[in-house]
Amino acid sequence: MGLRKTHLKVFKGFLLFLMLYGVLYQPASAGAEELPPKNVLVLHSYHKGFAWTDDQGAGIEERLKSAAEQPVIYSEYMDWKRYPGNDNLKQFYQTIKLKYQSMHIDAIITTDDAALNFAIKYRQEILDNAPVIFSGINELGVEGLHDLNNITGVIEKIKPVHTVQMALEINPSLRKVYVLYDNSESGLSTGQMVMDQISSLHPELKLYPMNRLSRQQILDQVSALPSDSIVLMTTYFSDSTGITTEFDRFSSELGKSSSVPVYHIYDFGLNHGAFGGSLISGIIQGQTAAGLAVRILQGERPEHIPVVNNSSVRNVFDYIELQRFHVSLKKLPEGSEVINKPFSFYETYKELVLSIIAAFAVLLAFILILLFYVQLVKRIRNNLEKSNERFDLATYASDAVIWDVDMSTMVYYFSDSWYELLGYERDEVGESHGGWRDLIHPEDADQENRQRTQHLEGRTSYYYSEFRMRSKSGEYKWFQARGKVLRNASGGFVRFAGSMVDVTDRKGYESKLQMSYQELESTYEELTALQDELMEQYNKVVENQELLQTSEEKYRQLAYNDVLSGLPNRLSLTEALEKFIRDHSGGHAALFFLDIDNFKYINDTMGHTFGDELLVKVGERLLELSDSRSRHFRFGGDEFVILFQDSRGFEEVTAYANALVQGFKEPFQLDDSIVHISTSIGIAQYPDNGGNAEELLKNADIAMYKAKEAGKGTYVIYGRDMQQHFDERMVIESHLRNAIANQELSLHYQPLVDTASGGIWGFEALIRWNSPVLGFVSPLSFIKIAEDCRLIVPIGEWVLRTACQFIKDLHGQGYEGYHISVNISVIQLMLDDFTDMVLGVLQETGLPPEYLELEITESIFMESFEAISTKLESLKEKGIGIALDDFGTGYSSLSYLKQLPITTLKIDKSFIDSIDTPNNMSLARSIVTIGHDMGLNVTAEGVETPEQLAFLERTRCDKIQGYFISKPIPQQDVADWVKGRRAG
Repeated sequence: MGLRKTHLKVFKGFLLFLMLYGVLYQPASAGAEELPPKNVLVLHSYHKGFAWTDDQGAGIEERLKSAAEQPVIYSEYMDWKRYPGNDNLKQFYQTIKLKYQSMHIDAIITTDDAALNFAIKYRQEILDNAPVIFSGINELGVEGLHDLNNITGVIEKIKPVHTVQMALEINPSLRKVYVLYDNSESGLSTGQMVMDQISSLHPELKLYPMNRLSRQQILDQVSALPSDSIVLMTTYFSDSTGITTEFDRFSSELGKSSSVPVYHIYDFGLNHGAFGGSLISGIIQGQTAAGLAVRILQGERPEHIPVVNNSSVRNVFDYIELQRFHVSLKKLPEGSEVINKPFSFYETYKELVLSIIAAFAVLLAFILILLFYVQLVKRIRNNLEKSNERFDLATYASDAVIWDVDMSTMVYYFSDSWYELLGYERDEVGESHGGWRDLIHPEDADQENRQRTQHLEGRTSYYYSEFRMRSKSGEYKWFQARGKVLRNASGGFVRFAGSMVDVTDRKGYESKLQMSYQELESTYEELTALQDELMEQYNKVVENQELLQTSEEKYRQLAYNDVLSGLPNRLSLTEALEKFIRDHSGGHAALFFLDIDNFKYINDTMGHTFGDELLVKVGERLLELSDSRSRHFRFGGDEFVILFQDSRGFEEVTAYANALVQGFKEPFQLDDSIVHISTSIGIAQYPDNGGNAEELLKNADIAMYKAKEAGKGTYVIYGRDMQQHFDERMVIESHLRNAIANQELSLHYQPLVDTASGGIWGFEALIRWNSPVLGFVSPLSFIKIAEDCRLIVPIGEWVLRTACQFIKDLHGQGYEGYHISVNISVIQLMLDDFTDMVLGVLQETGLPPEYLELEITESIFMESFEAISTKLESLKEKGIGIALDDFGTGYSSLSYLKQLPITTLKIDKSFIDSIDTPNNMSLARSIVTIGHDMGLNVTAEGVETPEQLAFLERTRCDKIQGYFISKPIPQQDVADWVKGRRAG
């Protein structure tokens, strides 16, 4: 008995050695048979080459390619950052639909919001309703998903507070954080989220957003930041002037220029000027999302897999940047990762060396123990080998699978033949604990269970059953199983054992015999039905020809017709024009180019769906106004083209144009809304204004722009002088685009004087442009062009920032109390972030709101009262003055005037110029009285004579400005002018 215990101890020690050996050396497992590959579609929101997208894509591919059952990967790019429009969405939809219509998609992985929205919207329609795994979506985006059925993914959890906390540990004197992001939709939302989180947890820090600065202004500012500051960079695609910049290049320039560390929130900034931080890794995001996809491909349901949160963050710093700013590694938060660190063998392989030494010591101890008991082990091994040889011979000689189950523990055992026949590794399917039952074909499971139960209950002398089992390759094999249960003296179960024989071949023969018999029985029926089948096949051929013709016509309709309005599209127009010119070389025609006036405002205020419905109604109205010689096309956006063929002269063309203008004066009924619109029409005649399609379209387009300049809601026929005007406009627009970056713009300031005290109230900022190519360009020439091409947005913001900084500097020179008045365009007012922009400039320059006055023309209120009144009322409540400029030249009533959120009326210069006539003198006096009765200040513009000044003083006009006081003064001369006026 003692010897047996000794043998048992030795055997346990030997097993422990084998376990250690298994840890140190892992042999490669036998490769499983590959299942048919599955298809995974990866939809990227942005373009290839965008660092964040490339990192996610790399992580996704790396994880999917390392899967045991590697799927086929298909990648598509929406390019949403550069082309965030409806046309791009439609084109991407058609691409996906045509490309994958004959392919089954098993899973969809999306990166960022645009791709996720597309997948959710269209997966049921064109992507087999495949499971969706998202990546790069923040918490707000996930909360916006109302239904997570068949959806899971990885949250891109932006936590800038961790980065700020690490920065505070490194530099406890930190007080200012300059946050860098762009003005794109995603850039603004990310920037606001970052600043909100930092403000809520670290209110003592001052935050400075830099999205209103140009690229060069950013580099100049960060180069002079004090040591109590850091720069925190999010994503960045373009600067405030709209110039696109490569992230890697700009990030490197920023890092080199900055006098303080530049922290990032994404790790693709590493090795491009990033100091470090708690960084979101696109590669880890992609790997995690792909890991979820692998689980789904293996059979898990997406809704059973929780959304992964906070799994893709690295606390990492760049050693080169640490050295540059003299930051010791000891100051870094515990557990931080350091890249670009010089190689150290000890530091790099410390754990490996210690592990090898420990393993060697353990191994040496076991060797000594084994040497001591070597004889006992040999004896035990010989006995085991003899026993195993007897068992193996019996098993293989039987040509069957030997199975056995311990009825007390219900642990099953199968001989090696079972694994060889089905292709599984041991314990791969949990067969020892009953998992083998899951492999039985569903049609055979009840029968096998019934026959097993009957034997165990003693109703049969032995167990017998035939059933199919699924192999690892997926095919089913037939087995004939026999067995008998062993009972103890009291009748209880002890062991249940038996054998299984592969009878797949026999079953195949039986099945073939049965099928042959059935085939013989059906042969006669097939022969009798042959004639009917042949007739049916003939009918199908005829039907397929009709379907082919219908399909060809459908694709032609898609290629040559606009999907929204149903009208022929631009391609149809080009072919129709070329055909007409080719077939009517001596004929005449007119091309009408129509553009809906103010359509963008309708889209912005009513929504794109409402705008699309209006475009459909416009197409229907054009068809109602047509005759047999006119053909109508939708050119794109809110532009339509009419080809008026076989025109009989100038009078007929103008009559048709007048009919179109009048036709659009009738309102449009859209559901419960009535919409009034107008259209600007440009007309080019063939052959007088062009001999080919391209020239006719270009000249009609030029004429249309001339119609818009003429006041909209009218038509203009092309003349050769228009080309010169159009070319001059293009030249001005081209040079104007670089005016801010090249520092070509400047401000002059015209004084405003308080008539009661005679003192200076403030200045009105007036823009000037001195182009090195065009010379001095009048604001009357370039302001309208800037509004048309929306350059007025960055120019207007530059004017506001420059003027506020000027008056703040003037206060600092001892001229406290001066105000600044700045003109605002309707284009700026229609922007959603106009109010935030104004308040942001005031915060940035430090100018109190009560020293700023915004000048708005009367016509702006008339065009967009509802859209802008709320914004101006909000600014007025902050203390900012609102002046109604050029009052009296518009058409607002007194009742309407009371509703305007204004503080000042400015009398137009035309009333002041003719003030010597009794009627105009009375009218000017009445305007002052009306303004005072309404509680408003009144300012007179264009005062040029002592008589005009004396009259305005008698009427108690509050403020005056004009050449009698001073011409507009260049910025650098204002201080001297004020000083001279005080001395005088």
